[in-house]
Amino acid sequence: MTRQLLRRLRVVVPTLFLITLLSFMLRVIIPGGPADALLGGSDNPDTIKMINERYGLDRPVWEQYLSWLGGVLKGDFGTSYATGLPVVDVIGPRLASSLEIVGLGMLVALLLGGAIGMFAAIKRETALGRFAFAASGLGVSVPVFWISTMCAGIFGAMLGLLPVNGYTPWSEGVIPHLESIAMPVLLIAVPPTAFTIRHVRSAMVAALESPYVRAARAMGVGAARINFDLALRNAVGPVITFIPFLASTLVGELVIIDVVFVLPGLGASIVDAVHFRDFAALQAIVLLLAFAVVMLSLIADVVLTAIDPRRRKAFA
Repeated sequence: MTRQLLRRLRVVVPTLFLITLLSFMLRVIIPGGPADALLGGSDNPDTIKMINERYGLDRPVWEQYLSWLGGVLKGDFGTSYATGLPVVDVIGPRLASSLEIVGLGMLVALLLGGAIGMFAAIKRETALGRFAFAASGLGVSVPVFWISTMCAGIFGAMLGLLPVNGYTPWSEGVIPHLESIAMPVLLIAVPPTAFTIRHVRSAMVAALESPYVRAARAMGVGAARINFDLALRNAVGPVITFIPFLASTLVGELVIIDVVFVLPGLGASIVDAVHFRDFAALQAIVLLLAFAVVMLSLIADVVLTAIDPRRRKAFA
């Protein structure tokens, strides 16, 4: 296990370094700069020079990167160009709602998608099993922005079943809070749930049609033990490796969900940062999200090694 972890870290550390480099390059790739954004297109050279000096943008790019990276390692992501506040103070309060929505969305995707995927695999020869698999294809192909807009209009504006405008914190009541995040959580979970259904079904079908399962059936082993003790246990590995991909899809959908439901999350922060060319905030958000996905991938790999004797033997 230790050897496997060290081998993975040899890949993770350079990956994280490359992510910091790509995140920093956003300020070079995106046209314009803080001075252009703050001055509204003014070309006053003295003012532009003053702003560039204030934020250290008059220094060489490599020097800016090293200074920024040193601050990141200390937990300092710089100063927001749009607000003049530390980036941590800008995105920190918005992090909680995004973590809650993404975390609950992933939980829904894994539990609901896993259950339906198992059903579709076990009942793959029935009409209901084929329907469950076909419905997952619809969930993968339907755009999130379309289904979010439709549900907000129908269940929120027309029927008034759930609020679709704003975020209610826990301090204002449990029920109002859950109502404010219910629709965002369910909608952000639609594509990953569909992906999970298809992934779990594929892994379960492969396990159910394997020689050892056919041998167990021939020996008279019960269906429940075959489905859960044999097929499901051997299908868990591919599903665990699939979790980082689920997280990356949820992060991508977060921008749409925050905009449609007017949520104060990281998705809305990304939109604001791009609009105001707030490179410091944008770099920090991209870096944090990429870091989270890489760490999930590392954790998934370690867990898979812990539960799979074949992988432990390979790295022994």
